[in-house]
Amino acid sequence: MGFLNLLSLKAPNRFFLAVVLGAIAGVLYALLIPLILSAIAPADPAFATMQTEVHTVFGIKISNYALAAVFFSTCFGILCASSLSEIMLLRIGSDCGRDIRENIYRQISLAPIEAIERIGLSKLIASINIDVPRIITGARIMPLIFVNLVTLTGMLGFLIYLNIEVFKFVMMAILCGALIYQLPISIGKRFFSRSREANDAAQESVRGLIFGAKELKLDSDKQAYYLKNVLLSHEQQLVSTEKVAYTITTATVGVGELLSFFVIGSIIFVFSNYYPIDTQTLVAVIMVLLYVTGPIGLILNSLPNLAVAAVAYNKVNNLMADIPKEQSAICEGNPADWRKLTLSQVVYSYQGQSDEQGFEVGPIDLEFQPGSLTFIVGGNGSGKSTLSKLLTMLYLPHSGEVYCDDELVTVENINNLRKQIFAIFSDYFLFNQLLIEVTEDVAAQANMLLKKLHLDHKVTLKDGHFSTTSLSDGQRKRLSLLVAIVENKQLYMFDEWAADQDPEFRHLFYTEILPELKRKGKTVVVISHDDRYFNVADQLVVMEQGKVATINPHKTGLAS
Repeated sequence: MGFLNLLSLKAPNRFFLAVVLGAIAGVLYALLIPLILSAIAPADPAFATMQTEVHTVFGIKISNYALAAVFFSTCFGILCASSLSEIMLLRIGSDCGRDIRENIYRQISLAPIEAIERIGLSKLIASINIDVPRIITGARIMPLIFVNLVTLTGMLGFLIYLNIEVFKFVMMAILCGALIYQLPISIGKRFFSRSREANDAAQESVRGLIFGAKELKLDSDKQAYYLKNVLLSHEQQLVSTEKVAYTITTATVGVGELLSFFVIGSIIFVFSNYYPIDTQTLVAVIMVLLYVTGPIGLILNSLPNLAVAAVAYNKVNNLMADIPKEQSAICEGNPADWRKLTLSQVVYSYQGQSDEQGFEVGPIDLEFQPGSLTFIVGGNGSGKSTLSKLLTMLYLPHSGEVYCDDELVTVENINNLRKQIFAIFSDYFLFNQLLIEVTEDVAAQANMLLKKLHLDHKVTLKDGHFSTTSLSDGQRKRLSLLVAIVENKQLYMFDEWAADQDPEFRHLFYTEILPELKRKGKTVVVISHDDRYFNVADQLVVMEQGKVATINPHKTGLAS
């Protein structure tokens, strides 16, 4: 299976050694039955003559000393070989799981924002937290199945030695059982696949329950409807499909585990009537068949987990294939030095459903000068958010050009140019630490801003980490503003930053923070509905239906 290659490719030498040790353990397991039969049937010419002397070791009387020494040495060899094999596979599996998660993290970090928004948070998190552990479980099981197959092969070889006709009968039973086994396992795998899809829907519903808690709390009827008809509905679908899948596979496994006893019964009550078999050989055959019930049971019990792992593996592969890699070049070092931002005939189009045309923003012609403050206003759906993502270069235009100074923004230079931008969007995420080198000057500035923003009684900064981010919405926004200022970028984008602030901090933001950024030569863009503060803007851009309706330099008092 494909996910087994994950282990072998990760550490081929260690994986090979683990498999060899497992095979040795399987061979030694297979040797235990002949040793036991040698002890209880010494007269059988098929085995070496037993020693009849009794030896005393540490006060314990042991008969058949040589055979006992071989038996216990074999047991010790099985313990060492199987334990080392499993430990090595577990360690390789842990490393492999980390690598899979790292690949997902890197692919997410390199993906265009449009792709992340399209796929959705729930699917990404579910794949990392659910699919990856299942894949690793399946990969770890495969070598154990191999070990038990070696044991099973050894015992079947011993059956050939005991009675070739019995061996043929047992092989026919195994082949028939395997063929019959495939149909319900295939059906179970389909239900596991449906269960995994239902899990994605359930994850999205849980996200709605958490992030929409305030909205649901306002209306108990709506809250009850969401709980019953959305969240619990997806949960019911998830549970029902899992129940069917595990019911089918568990029942099938139960039938498979009884296969050995069915074969034993058939040999005792039917086979012996058609083929002559002496009592001593019959006892040996039954012991072998009883012995192989363990390996067969482990192999069969592993099949449901393998089915789940296969579904998870396909899910991760499909997800990774669905996450495109942004074509922008990865750049290191200092950010490009630019100040002015220009949009020339920029157009961005959203994909519509079926034959419908999606929403389009543009064409837009705008210029943002250093040391200037621009307000972008407009109603819901006017294109403000899309414009903000074009300005911050999170979206690349479908047509038109974006220039930093006189340099055209392309996939080759966009990552370096982005380094001079800081944005606080309406759905911003506040990290619990500064993601820059925290020098003494940076720490001093951060502590000064904590006092200025009235956060010093709530938050402290130590080694670049904030003591807490469990704050009110307004306090979190102020802490994000602190981060923006200390990172010292060239272009700042604030999307409705003041919406969660009380009048004191709203006034501070518009009359002190923004003018101070202007004095430092920063390019500042603010999406705002606070018309009473429009007078501080150097440029007022009004958006309507995806287009710039008016541009009013140095105009004030315009309604949004």
